[in-house]
Amino acid sequence: MSGSRTGPPAAPHAGPPAGSLTSPEDRWFTRRQVTAFVTALALAAALGTAAYQAGERLAGTAGGAVVTAATGTVPDGGALYAGNCAGCHGADAGGALGPALSAPAGWSAAGFTQAVLHGRTPDGRTLSAVMPRFDAAGMDGSAPTQAQLNAIQAYLNTRP
Repeated sequence: MSGSRTGPPAAPHAGPPAGSLTSPEDRWFTRRQVTAFVTALALAAALGTAAYQAGERLAGTAGGAVVTAATGTVPDGGALYAGNCAGCHGADAGGALGPALSAPAGWSAAGFTQAVLHGRTPDGRTLSAVMPRFDAAGMDGSAPTQAQLNAIQAYLNTRP
C-alpha cells in the first residue's frame, strides 16, 4: 500500500493563525491613496517648473544672468536687473508679482542699498517678506557689491 495514508483524513488547510495577515483595511495606505499622492507630487513638480519658466520669460532671460565682478569693470545693471529682479518686478520694472520700481529708482544710493540688502525702505518701512534680502540671498552666488547695486539703480533710472 504505497502512497496510502493511515489515520484520520487531513483537515482542510485553515491558513495562518488569525491576525497574522494584514487585510487591505489594515495597511497604512491603500493603493488608491498612494496613486493619488504620487499624482499630486507630479502635478506639483510640473506646476513648479512652469512657474519657474514663466519667471524666466518675465525676466526676459533664458536661465538667469551671470555677471562677474572683474576689477575695473562696470557691472551691467540691465543684466543684473533681468537676472535678479525682473522675475517679480517685471521686465520693464512696471510691476508684476512685485510692485513697480519707479520710486526706488529715485532713492539715494544708501536708501536703495538698504532696501535691496535688508528689505527696509529709506523711511524705515519693512518690505514684504517675499522680497529677497540680498545680503543673505546674494547675487551670482555671493553678496552683491556696491557697484552692482549702483548699476541696478542706474538702470532703473533709465526706465520711464
